[in-house]
Amino acid sequence: MPKAAVTDGQLNLFSRVSLNPIPELKRMMRLAIKESGCTRDEIVDRMGDLVEAEGLGREITFDAFSSWLKNEDNRHIPIELLTIFCKATGSLLPLQAFIAPLEATVVREKDLAALELGQAILMKRRASQKERMAMLKLEMES
Repeated sequence: MPKAAVTDGQLNLFSRVSLNPIPELKRMMRLAIKESGCTRDEIVDRMGDLVEAEGLGREITFDAFSSWLKNEDNRHIPIELLTIFCKATGSLLPLQAFIAPLEATVVREKDLAALELGQAILMKRRASQKERMAMLKLEMES
């Protein structure tokens, strides 16, 4: 997916990237189902159990579920069920598709420490480079 241009922390309104995540969301939902190894019926059942456990007071029908997956259908998964779907399939792909137009990504908790370590290493290297440059400048002045 092409990246949106960002200037001074704001999205460029004239970029060609659509902020509408629905087509990619539907594609990633279909992929999540495929990768889960479960049938659509099994996922609907899992989602129903999760919705009940969360007390959301909704019923998920197979027909509604199927409509959320079809590109030609204007209906899509309600936002409050997106995390339910992700939990039922064990996939974060749909959530990633939802936030991708904002140049964001989903990072699992277990991967966050590695990301933080990488950022700390980069900061340390930049500080070392800055220190060396300052030392050279001091040596040249004396």
